[in-house]
This record gives sequence, structure tokens and C-alpha cells, in this order.
Amino acid sequence: MKTSTKAGLYVFLIFLVIYLIVRFILQIIFSDINIYLLSAISAAITVVLSPQRRIIKKQSGEEIQLKWLFSKKVIILK
Repeated sequence: MKTSTKAGLYVFLIFLVIYLIVRFILQIIFSDINIYLLSAISAAITVVLSPQRRIIKKQSGEEIQLKWLFSKKVIILK
């Protein structure tokens, strides 16, 4: 499996987990909220909280970095 495919899969799975957690928490807090509004708010919060993928080109090859908004730690995938 290529590194970019693996990184995309990681980002998608992290996005999915964060989305489901945020959606269920908002659904518990606001029990009578419209389902479309709940999905839109959950998606917006998840986009902010999910990691961003960056491809860095080095002499040894491409390196993919996952960077979180609130964390200074960078996850490196080779």
C-alpha cells in the first residue's frame, strides 16, 4: 500500500471517529435539534479537529506528515 493511500485512510478513519463522537455528544446535549443542523454542526467541528495531511518532498523521497491543530506533535508516515 502506498504511503499516500495509507495516510488518506488514517485521516478518513480519524475524521469518522471524531465526527461520530461529536455528533452523539451534541445529540445528547441538544435532544430536540434538527437532524440536518446537527449533521452540519458536527461536520464543521470535525473539520477543525481532524488532522491535516501534508506531503513533504525530500531527497530520500516523499514524507507525509499529519498535523493536528491543537497539538505541536507531528506524525510522520514514510
